[in-house]
Amino acid sequence: MSPILKFVALALAVATPISKADEYYNFIRQQQQRTNVVWDMPVAPDGSSPAALLVEDGGALFQLWTIEQSKAKDYLLDQKLVGAYLPKGEITIKTLDSYKGIPRIRVDQPFTVDFKVSNLIFGADVPAAASKVLAEHHLAPNPNGNIVITAAQAISGTPFSTGYIEQNGILSKTYPSSSIAGIKARGEEHFVLHALGDGQFSQTQIASAFLQVWPMADGTITGVNPGDIVRGTPPELTVSVRDLYPNSDTYLRIYTTGEENDTVHKIIPGSRIVLDQEFPASRVFKVSDYGDMIGKEGTVYIELLTKTPFNTIRLAHTHFPVERGLHVNAMLVDSQTSAP
Repeated sequence: MSPILKFVALALAVATPISKADEYYNFIRQQQQRTNVVWDMPVAPDGSSPAALLVEDGGALFQLWTIEQSKAKDYLLDQKLVGAYLPKGEITIKTLDSYKGIPRIRVDQPFTVDFKVSNLIFGADVPAAASKVLAEHHLAPNPNGNIVITAAQAISGTPFSTGYIEQNGILSKTYPSSSIAGIKARGEEHFVLHALGDGQFSQTQIASAFLQVWPMADGTITGVNPGDIVRGTPPELTVSVRDLYPNSDTYLRIYTTGEENDTVHKIIPGSRIVLDQEFPASRVFKVSDYGDMIGKEGTVYIELLTKTPFNTIRLAHTHFPVERGLHVNAMLVDSQTSAP
């Protein structure tokens, strides 16, 4: 067992709420795990500081707190458990979306979770708390999509799955899609690593990470029915889309097949929706200025497409024939007649 640490230097990862020093009061709370002695130490918005108390046998929990003084509301920003043989852990989630904020996926897409564990020790007399960590996978469905799920709420219930990691290094696990059921699912998936209790300190979280899950988009095109013949100005179309992915490019594409048509795919003006935001979006809009994009005669095809970091999918489509020529049905007769 390695010696007890006398001082613990805590680098304060400055979060957005504590960036305004005059509005927030910041402190580190040290709680000795064996004796439950608690000590609060005020700290600056960034920097480092020695621990206020010695780290006793059994370890100590350090929590970084900030208080929004105008509302008397406190926030737990980070926490670390320090002990004589405490394992360390990190969790990284990788998706095909390069978004720099919270990792996110569409419900049907794969993702990979890397569990990095260090400081495990092995031997015949080594306690379980020093030789393995507990990994948990929690599901937090959020059907309304606009209710904030706290980390405490997300992991408060029974885990979706659990397992032990018994080796140092990186363990990667790939999930083919979200475990939250349904193509319209939305919510969060949380992954947690726990150091096991050993009689001197209780089971404690040493790492966590989560990703957001967003639903599949869908859409409709109305205003024309397949088979309706268009001879003049094409009809106005109404387009409805729901749950467009936060990073997506959605548009109507048109082309005409048949003789004398080049079948070039073109985007209808006014039909494009480009998103680069945190949440999905829904829209309803109309398009009518596309008559000059239709060929002379043939079949017009209109597709509603959405392009995401994962792929391009067709949400809806319609088609109709176009006849622009003038057709006259008449009988040719001889205007000269013989006298009776």
